[in-house]
Amino acid sequence: MTVQMRRYRLKEGTREAFQKVFLEVIVPLRQATGFQVLEAYWTGEREFLWFVGHENFQEAEKAYYQHPERQKVDPSQFLEEMETRFVEKLL
Repeated sequence: MTVQMRRYRLKEGTREAFQKVFLEVIVPLRQATGFQVLEAYWTGEREFLWFVGHENFQEAEKAYYQHPERQKVDPSQFLEEMETRFVEKLL
């Protein structure tokens, strides 16, 4: 499985709204398009880290972003900074 780490720094005052969208829209939609949401953490008041995986990541990612429900939300409105990278499991 290909796993991607996603690290976000949220805009001041957006934690609650972001968390609601993440839990009610992003996670269910990722799962509906075949992703496994592996872990999600608050690492600070405005710092969020999560890991998502899929066997065919690139194809699933395309389907996820083209999904009509995903196009109704824009999580980037909450983000000040975003970092994504693929990670390799050690243990």
